[in-house]
Amino acid sequence: MSSPFSHGQTRRPAARPALQPGAVGKLPRPLLLLLCAAYILPGFLGRDPWRTDGLSFAVMWQMAQGATSWWHPVLYGHAISGGWLAHWLGAGSIQTLGGWLGPILASRVPFMLALAASMSLTWYAAFHFARHDDAQPVRPAFGSPIDPNDYARAIADGVLLTLLATLGLLGRGHEASTQVVQLAAVSAVLLGVSLLPRKPWKAAGWIAAGLLCLALTAAGWFALLLAVALVMLLWESLLVGRSWAVALALAVGMIAGLWAESRLGWSMHGAWPDLATLGDFFRIGLWFTWPAWPLAAWALWRWRESLLAWHLRTAWALALLALLSALALGNNDKVFLLALPPLALLSGFALPVMRRAGLAAIDWFAVLFYSLLALVVWVMWLALFVGWPAKPAANIARLAPGFHFSLDPIALSLSLVATLAWGAVVLWRTGRHRHPLWKGMVLSASGVTLAWVLVGSLWMPVLNYASTYRNVGRALAHTVRSASALSMQVGRPCLQSVGIDLTSQALIGYWSGLDFSRSQDAVCPYALGTRAPLAASEWRLIWQGGRPGDRGATFYLYQRLSP
Repeated sequence: MSSPFSHGQTRRPAARPALQPGAVGKLPRPLLLLLCAAYILPGFLGRDPWRTDGLSFAVMWQMAQGATSWWHPVLYGHAISGGWLAHWLGAGSIQTLGGWLGPILASRVPFMLALAASMSLTWYAAFHFARHDDAQPVRPAFGSPIDPNDYARAIADGVLLTLLATLGLLGRGHEASTQVVQLAAVSAVLLGVSLLPRKPWKAAGWIAAGLLCLALTAAGWFALLLAVALVMLLWESLLVGRSWAVALALAVGMIAGLWAESRLGWSMHGAWPDLATLGDFFRIGLWFTWPAWPLAAWALWRWRESLLAWHLRTAWALALLALLSALALGNNDKVFLLALPPLALLSGFALPVMRRAGLAAIDWFAVLFYSLLALVVWVMWLALFVGWPAKPAANIARLAPGFHFSLDPIALSLSLVATLAWGAVVLWRTGRHRHPLWKGMVLSASGVTLAWVLVGSLWMPVLNYASTYRNVGRALAHTVRSASALSMQVGRPCLQSVGIDLTSQALIGYWSGLDFSRSQDAVCPYALGTRAPLAASEWRLIWQGGRPGDRGATFYLYQRLSP
């Protein structure tokens, strides 16, 4: 199978750039590690559990306290299906590190490591794919040849920068929940396939580990589909050499997927999409996978004569499988997330054949968009600090009533350093000197990281104030203690839930230290609901309130009247 970088009589893209040794310059590892750390930490540090990951945290907390089974977790009478591995990791971390870091931060340590692992595994997968002969550039007729390892590192750096630049990874990638572990699992499978030609035993280990992680995080159906797809893609490779180990790994993945789905009752319930669903699919996919999707599409076009080449087929097949699965599940953005590592891998192979105008367009978009976004963040912070401009300050006061601003010198210093670093990156990128292959993704990855650092440092206090259940839980606990003391109740009272979803129960229960009833027939001295009033002959209202950022949802606390 020919490639765009091979000699011969087969047709290849005419606008292929000539690669010189300077085109594979190395991205300094300290800077790359610093960029990854700046991307990972802000989303996990400095905030309470929100609704997006509050249920997962509550399950981990209950498991760590021994209040529920590790194999069959139950929260307030509701069985929690799937996600075993994520809950085990969080609960184990709470038991191990909770005394030092606190339960919330301790529960997030495994997921910070999982996000870092996904980045690292994707980098190494891109490196080994780019080392393949079909992916290597043409040896120049004059001058020194490009070192294969240097070329592979440049491609891998571009892939990692593209992964960091994808917009969909920002929110979903910074939650202490199953999808972060699934993301790392997909990256592990990619690495395993990339190692197959040279190291089949390691390849089998990584593939088996990735498929098992998917099966143990409520994605057994995806592990099964992925294993079947890999059998089809690797069929010729499985028949030669020591690749029987990979065949065994795929068999293990299929069995694990079938076992997980049998325990969950086949959680994959897709439906044939209608026109509205298809429209939403493209609308969500375009922004969720930006800027990976245009680069991936260009790579497929420029390598169209080599789509079955070793370095391309696994990436596009896995990306297509994830995108179609997301569509079948009603555009589930958690499944969209699984498409990001293979799309980033495809994007890396677009960089050597990318036209200068295309890279310039992406760069200009990144400069304008993220500079404007940074300006908005700073203006809103200034409105919090001094009350000017007046209109943003009024909007903040309306969305987060009662918030009192306090200056954090550390957060301010980090934000200033990040902003200055962004300016330095822009100046470097616009300079008139030779740039390596990964040049086109530097601004996009740095811009996303800048926005994330600014939001996570300057805006996090007000966002956390508006989104946390901490104040609701503490107010409830104080009211219940006072009411119990007056009525001389002993023991730990329970709350009867009236129209409150399980995530709200989980977060309120954690912050208040109160238990919601585990049975509808339980007789509790207190009831907490989102609708009022309950029967005045049986209950009396003793408290009402809610989160500052959710004015439409008011909680009402009732005390049962004595018969």
